[in-house]
Amino acid sequence: MKVGKLGIFYLLSLLVTQSLLGALNLPKRRGVLAQAQYLLEHWDLSYVYGGGKLGDPRVCDRCNDCLAKERPEKSQRISRCPVCQECSLDCSHFTFEVFRKAGLEATYLTTAMMRELAPDALRRSYHLVDIGARSQRALPGDLLVYPGHVVLLERRLADGRGDVIHVTSGRDLQGPGMGLQRERHVDIDSFRGPLQRILRHDALADELQALTWQGNRSEIRER
Repeated sequence: MKVGKLGIFYLLSLLVTQSLLGALNLPKRRGVLAQAQYLLEHWDLSYVYGGGKLGDPRVCDRCNDCLAKERPEKSQRISRCPVCQECSLDCSHFTFEVFRKAGLEATYLTTAMMRELAPDALRRSYHLVDIGARSQRALPGDLLVYPGHVVLLERRLADGRGDVIHVTSGRDLQGPGMGLQRERHVDIDSFRGPLQRILRHDALADELQALTWQGNRSEIRER
C-alpha cells in the first residue's frame, strides 16, 4: 500500500509518545519549545490585537502602564495606546515570533488563514504542515488552531489534555503585562472551542521524519 507524505506525518504523530519524543534527538523541536519558555519567563507582554513586535523591555513597560491607565477595549488598544505598537503581541504573532527566534523560516499569517488555507498553500508559502484535527496527532511544538485563536502545545498528556503557551487577552488574568501565559492540563479538543487544525512547522516534520527513517534503516541493517 502506498502511503502519501501527509499520511507518513499522521502515522509518526500517532506512534511518537510524549516520553519517546523527549528521548529522541530533535534539536529543532527543542529549540521551539525553549524559545516559547524563554519568552514566557522573561517578557512582561500585553495582549494587543494586531500587536506584532517585541521591543525594548522599557517600551513594554510603557505599553503596560498606558493600558493600565486607559483600560481600552481589546480592539482599541493600539489606537488608545500607540506605544503598544512597539512592544506587544497577539496570538498569531506570538507563534510567528517563536519560530523566528528558534531559527526557522517563518512567514506571518493570521489565525483565520491558519484555519482556511488549503494544506498545499500552507506548506508552500508558510512552512506549515496540516496534521489534521485529531488531538492524538499533536506533538509538543505544534500549533493548535481554534476559532479565532492559536496556541503552542508544550506538553501532551495521555488523557487528551496538555499544557499550552499562548498570548491571550485572558480570562482570569486581565492585567497589563500578563498576556503571555502557560495553561496546564487543558482539554486539547475543546480549549477555545473545537480544535479545528493542528499545524506543524515543516522543519519539525522533516526532522522527525528523517530521524524515523534513519532508525528504520539501522534496524534493517542490524537484521
